[in-house]
Amino acid sequence: MRGRQKGQTKRMSMIKDPIIAPYEIQVEEDQYVLVDTEKDKPLGYYSSLDSAIKRVSRMSLANRKEDYTLAGFIESFNNIQNKLTKPFKNI
Repeated sequence: MRGRQKGQTKRMSMIKDPIIAPYEIQVEEDQYVLVDTEKDKPLGYYSSLDSAIKRVSRMSLANRKEDYTLAGFIESFNNIQNKLTKPFKNI
């Protein structure tokens, strides 16, 4: 037999913040799950919160459907990532 016993559930918390909308992050015992709340669909499974935040930054740029130079993309990516993490860098 594999998996959890019948009736056993995972412990889970949610990160819901307007800054990452329309996404939210499920915090499970051993992973972070990035979920698209509009489609109620998981977009990826991550072992670190940093990786999930990087994916949100990348998705934000992809959804803009703009053309970038390499330097422009990197600058925009870093700006979004800093916007998401700056309030928490001193913690």
